[in-house]
Amino acid sequence: MRGWCSQQIRASGISFIIFVIIAAVPIFPGQAAGPAGSVAGTGVPAAAGETRRLQVTFINPGISDADNPTGTFWLSVSAFMQAAAVDLDIDLEIIYSERNHVLMREQAQAVAARAAQPDVVIVVNEKLAAAEMVKALDKAGIKIFVLLNTFVDEQIGEMGRPRQKFPGYLGSLVPDNKIAGYLLARQLFAKARQQGFGKDGRMEVVAITGDHVTPAAIARNAGLQQAIDEMAEIDLKQMFVGQWNRDTANIQAAGALIRYPGISAIWAANDPMALGALDAVRQAGRKAGQDVMIGGLNWDPPALEQIRDGGLAVSVGGHFMTGAWALILLHDYFHGRDFAEIGTELQFPIFSSLDRRNVDRYLAVFGDGDWNKIDFRKFSKVLNPRLLQYTFSLEGVYDTFAP
Repeated sequence: MRGWCSQQIRASGISFIIFVIIAAVPIFPGQAAGPAGSVAGTGVPAAAGETRRLQVTFINPGISDADNPTGTFWLSVSAFMQAAAVDLDIDLEIIYSERNHVLMREQAQAVAARAAQPDVVIVVNEKLAAAEMVKALDKAGIKIFVLLNTFVDEQIGEMGRPRQKFPGYLGSLVPDNKIAGYLLARQLFAKARQQGFGKDGRMEVVAITGDHVTPAAIARNAGLQQAIDEMAEIDLKQMFVGQWNRDTANIQAAGALIRYPGISAIWAANDPMALGALDAVRQAGRKAGQDVMIGGLNWDPPALEQIRDGGLAVSVGGHFMTGAWALILLHDYFHGRDFAEIGTELQFPIFSSLDRRNVDRYLAVFGDGDWNKIDFRKFSKVLNPRLLQYTFSLEGVYDTFAP
């Protein structure tokens, strides 16, 4: 085995060991090793005579190294899920695909071939790779839940609705990325206008999107375009494809500042690219927050610190919590409360924005990254029979976390 590291977390007086292992290794008893990729697991096997714990595998498309230039969004997804898994008595395995959609499909096939299979596998339609993953897992008799990016275009006809063509495909939960792109644009442009830009009837803007194919990227671009269509003074000079990467965005933004010296706002489809643009603005001798307004998505900690300090104007986020919300839905499903009562293709108003007006409150509560202070049991309909609807939002978290 290569690249061992371990972290111990505590919840409800019990110690849980999280292993992050760069080579795939068994997590569940009797489980065979999968293809290369890093793995993390939480929870412990139930003792003899105890109720069997729900076994969940999450194939995380992100990179396991926190220092990578695409940021820590996918690690935040995992950390939030791990805290929820502890509260819900779920054994959670996380396999990282290292931003390799080919590896991601191979990992799904390896899970499908195991002798000891999980009860459900959570997958993401990153680079449109989830269709083959769902097919392989459904054929093996494993339940599947699609998270964050679901099927689009021709895939919709190919895959059908949940529980129809593929009975094991239980459902999906995705945030409204068009709303996210729109919310970011409207707030960013409003802040630029407050700074005095656009008074002559024109506001020059540059956008940095993630990629050409991921549904989230496409939807965020659509939200940006809607905001531009609603605001006649916006002049979108160019849209770059930054591949979600801070270094790439830095190079693109540096070129844009030379080509379009009148830029007053930079819209970025994630926080690492916003930070790359911020680097470029400072390298050009301009003042972010004064000469140029910059905003992104994800609520990555470095971006929130820059919002607090005035470097970035806004970050839209909350979608890193979606994995934990999926675990709650699956917990309730496997305990007799089917989320199909409200739908199988679910979309909640998950996104909200953080700027200098409210970022201090968020950092004061969650700046330490300790998600174990949240009592995730309060979100479950099974554990709270009087709960009429799921409250999956930042305000819901503020209302229910255990101080």
